[in-house]
Amino acid sequence: MSTVTLSPQLLAELEQVATEQAVNPEQLLEDAVRTYLRQLEREKIKVEAEAFRKLHPQLIKLYRDQFVAVHNGTVVDYDQDFQTLHKRVRQRFGRQAILLRRVTSEPERTLVMRSPRLERK
Repeated sequence: MSTVTLSPQLLAELEQVATEQAVNPEQLLEDAVRTYLRQLEREKIKVEAEAFRKLHPQLIKLYRDQFVAVHNGTVVDYDQDFQTLHKRVRQRFGRQAILLRRVTSEPERTLVMRSPRLERK
């Protein structure tokens, strides 16, 4: 386990919030860091999704109906099988956020959600 040093002011704020929420400061800090890291992953996936949209005209020519892995704005791997691609990408890049998406004729799927209606009889 590593040691992290916080400024006295930040430590005091952390301890105050932990007391208010009836949790220990270590757990509060771990939860906060985990939330921050997930947010960074979401932001990276948004950037990769935008790169996918921009690359789509070339992708459809090269990888139609295959899955591609987009990392730092470029295709780093592809495969017909999602699980096979996912395994290779994890072996190569570890837990980094990398977009894995099937290349179809449209760069994005449109989902239609029907909402229920109540009718009186």
